[in-house]
Amino acid sequence: VQTCALPIYLGDRGGALTADLITASLEAVGDPTADVYARLFAQFPDVEERFRRDTTGAIKAEMLTMVFDCLMNPTGPYQANVVRTERVNHESSGAASEIFDRFFWIVRDACRARAGQAWTPATDAAWTAQIERILQASR
Repeated sequence: VQTCALPIYLGDRGGALTADLITASLEAVGDPTADVYARLFAQFPDVEERFRRDTTGAIKAEMLTMVFDCLMNPTGPYQANVVRTERVNHESSGAASEIFDRFFWIVRDACRARAGQAWTPATDAAWTAQIERILQASR
C-alpha cells in the first residue's frame, strides 16, 4: 500500500512562512491518507466506487501528494495549471465540482484532527489561505 509523500520542492519562497507552517503541520500529522479518504467517503459515499481499482493506494497517494504540493506553492506555474487541468478531468469523468473543491477542505480537516493541539490558529489561517488561492486559480 502506498502512502502520500511530502513534496520536497517548495518553489518560490515568497510565501515561505505559509509554506513553512503547512510543512510543519504535515510533519506533525504523519500520513493522513486513511483519515482523508474515510472523511471523503463519509461525505460523498458514491465516490468510494471510483476508487475500487486503486488496490495499492497509489491513486489516493498521488492525489494527496498533489494537494500537498499545491498547498506549499499555490502560485507556482505547475500548481496553477495542474489544479485547473485536474478540475476539468474530474468534471469530465463525472465528479462534481463540489466534490473536487471539498476534497481540499477534507484534507485540511483530517490533518487538523490528527494534529490536535499542535494545530495553531496561524496554521489554520495558512491552510485556509492556500486552499482559497488554489481553488480560485483553478476556476
